[in-house]
Amino acid sequence: MSESNFVQQLNFLARDASNESAALQAAFSLGLLGQLPSGPGAQPVSLDALAQRLGSNVRGVRSVIEPLVALGFVTLETGRGYLLAEATAAFLSDDAFTARLREVRAWWHAVALLPRAVRTGAPVEGREVLGWYRSLFLAPQPPCPNAEAEDFFDRYARNFARTQALVTAAELGVLERLVAGATSTEALANAVDAKPEGLGVLLGVLARMGIAREDAGNWSFTEAAARMLDATSLPYFQRALPATMAYWEAFGHLDEAVREHTFRLDLRDPETARRIYQENASRISGIFASHLRLSRKAAELAASLRSLSGAKVLDVGTGSGVWGAAFGLADPTTHVTYLDSPHVLSSVRPHLTKLKLEGRSRLWEGDCLSVDYGEAEYDVILLPQIIPALPPEALPGFFAKLARALRPRGLLLISGYLLTDRRDGPLDALYFALRRYVSNEGDVLSMPEFRALLTPVGLTSARGFEMPIQQVVVAHRGDVAWADAAAPAA
Repeated sequence: MSESNFVQQLNFLARDASNESAALQAAFSLGLLGQLPSGPGAQPVSLDALAQRLGSNVRGVRSVIEPLVALGFVTLETGRGYLLAEATAAFLSDDAFTARLREVRAWWHAVALLPRAVRTGAPVEGREVLGWYRSLFLAPQPPCPNAEAEDFFDRYARNFARTQALVTAAELGVLERLVAGATSTEALANAVDAKPEGLGVLLGVLARMGIAREDAGNWSFTEAAARMLDATSLPYFQRALPATMAYWEAFGHLDEAVREHTFRLDLRDPETARRIYQENASRISGIFASHLRLSRKAAELAASLRSLSGAKVLDVGTGSGVWGAAFGLADPTTHVTYLDSPHVLSSVRPHLTKLKLEGRSRLWEGDCLSVDYGEAEYDVILLPQIIPALPPEALPGFFAKLARALRPRGLLLISGYLLTDRRDGPLDALYFALRRYVSNEGDVLSMPEFRALLTPVGLTSARGFEMPIQQVVVAHRGDVAWADAAAPAA
């Protein structure tokens, strides 16, 4: 595996691997795959018909099936519906293979006990967690019906277990110790307060993941892991893991959310939302400097379309304030208003002080769906990763208020993931959308879906642009020329 592929794989395991396992397990548990026809002459099933067959809600079924299309286990005929790929149908007809899938399903919540199991080297709450990890990663496996089945099983059974191994290695301080250099199992066990037999299983799994290696009785990072996870980058990498764990229980009940529309992590509940969003803002504040460099690219894009001299900028749902700060730094005469809830704005103030932006800043406490934005108030309005957090039914009215608040030649910038027109990729965006569903939030949209919302409110010209990490949708009334240097997203 190349170094860049290793970096992508490790970031995937930290952020999206459990989402992928949850989608596959929910599809199996719901009987979704069994409702899809396959083979020559099979007629596709529409999303509405599929949801009706399953007795489930359409949004939930769509959130689960879209990643399966991107992975190739299900096929989508545009305008008609879904079919089960023939290779998928073949391995799902194997009774021994489906029995293995059912067995794995029972381990989702038990896997979260791995940190305790490594510490004690013994069963936890009656579950042989270490034994299960040994059998899954360190012992010979029964043959799968075909190559596609092996790929399906690996994603279904091992990806969420790999994520939990990373979480455990971070929580116990194993990764931090490996950064310091090679060490024996016994010395490492003493350092992290774990039993050698438990730690031995964890290290063996990390070795299978290409992260750790043993040489003459001492454990260290592999060369690829050592290049990625040094003393500077390790804290950055580990910040993703608590966010992943915040959704663990909810993903373990994804089938329940799809079938019954009940949510174990409901971010429409004010107290739950306050806790999660405050944690997110604090987490992002920890990597503010690196995100600021990326956000300044968006400010450069806006400046290539219109002057930011004297511009009034509104940052809606500001989070850490990094997007608004980037526009505040783009021109010494800009003024930025940062809108969010009071507990989130408390994370913004220190950054503005450090960047000497306080004199050209305003902190506005409020709910983005209920405040009055006024008329022709702003030259630029920023929506940093906020659309997936909003109820889909609220978006038409929300965009109407924002359009009214834009001045002539005003720009609306929407950052975040952008799906393909068919909503069949990219995978990281689909996994993000699944996370939004399981927490009862909004959705990730495609460019046609954005245009369907923006055009009726007068923002008739919109394009998607590639930015570092994610994409930006820029919209205006057609009174701004698109700069040739600004490359639209594929």
